[in-house]
Amino acid sequence: MNAYMGLKNCVLILVASVFVSGMMLPNCCSGEGLIITADMQYEYVFASQKEADHETAMVEWKRFIHFFPLDPRIPTAQFYLGMSLFHLKKLDQARAIFQFQRFPYVGSSENIESFFMLSQTLLAQGRPGGAERVLRDLLSENNSPEIKDRALSAMAWIYLDRAANMEPGALERAEALLSDMSMAGEGVFHAQEIKRAVETILKKEDKSPWVAGTAALVPGAGFAYCGRYRDALAAFIINAGLIFAAHESFDDGNNVLGGLLCVLESGFYGGSIYGSISSAHKYNRSQIRRGLNTIRHLDSRYPLGNVSIDLGLNKKLGLELSFQIPF
Repeated sequence: MNAYMGLKNCVLILVASVFVSGMMLPNCCSGEGLIITADMQYEYVFASQKEADHETAMVEWKRFIHFFPLDPRIPTAQFYLGMSLFHLKKLDQARAIFQFQRFPYVGSSENIESFFMLSQTLLAQGRPGGAERVLRDLLSENNSPEIKDRALSAMAWIYLDRAANMEPGALERAEALLSDMSMAGEGVFHAQEIKRAVETILKKEDKSPWVAGTAALVPGAGFAYCGRYRDALAAFIINAGLIFAAHESFDDGNNVLGGLLCVLESGFYGGSIYGSISSAHKYNRSQIRRGLNTIRHLDSRYPLGNVSIDLGLNKKLGLELSFQIPF
């Protein structure tokens, strides 16, 4: 009897197990999970981009490009991937993307903005010549007056930056580029105000390094020419004191000390001449930079984070694409 009851219990347990498994099997094997559509992924990653979470945006743009390669928004996604890489200082990777995005040139927003961002990336890498060439390439491809004015403004600012580093003729070149803009562009990019500032800088009298070096033959005179009167007084006192001390040493028959003081004085004397020449260069550079700082707020070359691109968030796709993340 006990054996019969045990066998009966085993059968009941087995039947119950089969029933429960049958109920759970469809859910386990159906493959159901969270379905991420292209629109969902795009909206999420773009929200990360707007919040300046560039690390997340970089990863999620790559995911979008990988899982939805046929989505018509892929060019925009690639552009914003480049933007994320730029903000993360991954300049070589960003440059590669912007270079690829430029061609074939069809006049799309991605095309145009890739030229501007490639130019800025090259500037960040210390290559102003390459940055200017990219903008000139854009001018050769695009006939839009608005794009032309924006490119001319960007090139003018490249030359203004060069002027701050004392490149000869850079201010004049910037002024010429601003003069080539349309009347509408002059208003948008503040060309007249910038040109007035440039003209003011050009009218200021420079300090000649040659004159400063020549004047420094009289200790302290070169510094005085550059307006550094305290340095001039210090240079005069030190040089005069060493000369006097050396003279007294020779008079007292202490030729060794007199010789050492002469060597020391020659170092101070040469340093005074070099310092005067350097002061003239510094004076001219500070004058230019001070003038440029008054218009720095007008630099609107690259509206980072606000680039106007058709995001395509509301486009109706003919083909719905998705990937699944099972839990």
